[in-house]
Amino acid sequence: MHAADGYLPDQFLQDGSNKRTDGYGGSIENRSRFLLELVDALASVWGGDRVAVRIGPSGTWNGMSDSDPQALFSYVAARLNRFGLVYLHIIEPRVKGNVLIGEGQAPVASEQLRKIFKGKIIAAGGFEPDSAEAIVEKGDADLVTFGRYFVSNPDLPERIRRGLPLNDYDRDTFYTFDAHGYTDYPFYDLCAAA
Repeated sequence: MHAADGYLPDQFLQDGSNKRTDGYGGSIENRSRFLLELVDALASVWGGDRVAVRIGPSGTWNGMSDSDPQALFSYVAARLNRFGLVYLHIIEPRVKGNVLIGEGQAPVASEQLRKIFKGKIIAAGGFEPDSAEAIVEKGDADLVTFGRYFVSNPDLPERIRRGLPLNDYDRDTFYTFDAHGYTDYPFYDLCAAA
């Protein structure tokens, strides 16, 4: 369930967009109701162990904002525990869409929510191989996702495993409609490196 980046569940969650005066607006509990009802419906059909939720604490993509994101997302993480989700996917606030806006900022959202959410956590947003390894070793995430580097490195897992250099990505080709910038990045040439 994508509940970040201004998707509909995120619009209900965050008070920068949710101006409702009914049972789905106002308090954190009311604003969380829509997401929790969606997750409940999904889990009732497939089981919680086949459902995951993606959230963006303090995320500002698509004009999103909240007056107290720490309280909001702490509440959401605590309430999601009851579903036995396969994982909670957390987008770090240092990323806005596909742009790193908090250069050098630590992964604060995963660290905060690890203390609350009892299941698996996947962290996303602005990770490099070394910072991904560090957050997993620290225990604040079980896995880390890569988006930008997967676009530019079709062999990313192997490059990380071997400590090989990564191809730079070209942000100008993101979300375009041709192969340039998606299928034309080279695999690492192991023969040339030997």
